[in-house]
Amino acid sequence: RVVAGVVGEAAALQLLTFLEELDLPDPEQVLADPEAFVLPDRGDRAYAALAAVVAAVLSDLTPARWQAGVRVVAQAAVQGKADVGAVAMQALVQHRPEATALPKEIRAFVPVLTRAGLLAVS
Repeated sequence: RVVAGVVGEAAALQLLTFLEELDLPDPEQVLADPEAFVLPDRGDRAYAALAAVVAAVLSDLTPARWQAGVRVVAQAAVQGKADVGAVAMQALVQHRPEATALPKEIRAFVPVLTRAGLLAVS
């Protein structure tokens, strides 16, 4: 009620809902076990979780963390949500550490990465 008095009923409801549902996975825990990652059902939350993983990888970019990030994002394709993972995979491929091989998990994203000019067609 205090929040509603300060910001109004509608804004207070949105804030309280946000705080109640603030349960996105910790990106570092996800990177530690990529294959166990289950994307949230809602598209916006799935996108936010993948964006957080990509941000974590890029903040401490090593070949091992990059490969773990690719495996995490690949879970989007495995779980039938490749469209949600496409932007995250593009960001990772754009920042691939030098001399790091492309893992097989990237296959589901090859068409979109090729169209984006990030992979050569062979």
